[in-house]
Amino acid sequence: MKSLPLFALALTTGLALPATAQTFLTTGHADIGIAYDAGAFDLHVHDEESATEFSPPSGAVLVVGAAAQTTTPGVLSAFAPVGSSLWILPKTQNASLLFLGFGTEELTPSDWTGNLTLSLKSVSGPGNFGVYDTGTFGDIQIKMNSADGIAAGDSLTLVPGSHGHYNLTFTAPGNYTIGLEAAGTHVTDGAVSSGTVNYSFTVVPEPEEYAALAAAGLVGFALWRRARR
Repeated sequence: MKSLPLFALALTTGLALPATAQTFLTTGHADIGIAYDAGAFDLHVHDEESATEFSPPSGAVLVVGAAAQTTTPGVLSAFAPVGSSLWILPKTQNASLLFLGFGTEELTPSDWTGNLTLSLKSVSGPGNFGVYDTGTFGDIQIKMNSADGIAAGDSLTLVPGSHGHYNLTFTAPGNYTIGLEAAGTHVTDGAVSSGTVNYSFTVVPEPEEYAALAAAGLVGFALWRRARR
């Protein structure tokens, strides 16, 4: 896993990032993890490369690198207009990008009646957020999509004790806060939910698309120095 401190990411991407003590995960394998302990869900970020767990997940920023940028094809027009820019964090591993999964390995399947539901509750950022899978014959299976509003159907079904990957989409560069909620039926505790838990993402633009790269980098460095005082 390649992780960058705040000032380094600002210098290399030109993004104006908040001066906080967060770890930026840029490549390698990481998970949106779901655990359950003492009657409560624990939603976190698990860095598989360093075996580091960020709980609460706000301690980590999941970076969608410039290599994720593409032009929206017709089959993905539900997420963005055809021909516009779309950033896709893919379900298949790409050495230049973060390989982000959804993990429930910490859950004991026999503790649960049926599967879990991970629901999209909120999106804050410069664009829209989505999640989709691809069927056997190439059909697009939309799981979450804030472009048409957030409803009960914006969710993933996760099997306790499992691990999976999906394609994540973003329609603009910048900083996002994505609110997720896990819910299920525990054999002892009954129906339980996590409430909304926020995850931080940063979508990086292509360098040539950010005209003020150098200036913004200097601002990021200044913020880092001020935070260190």
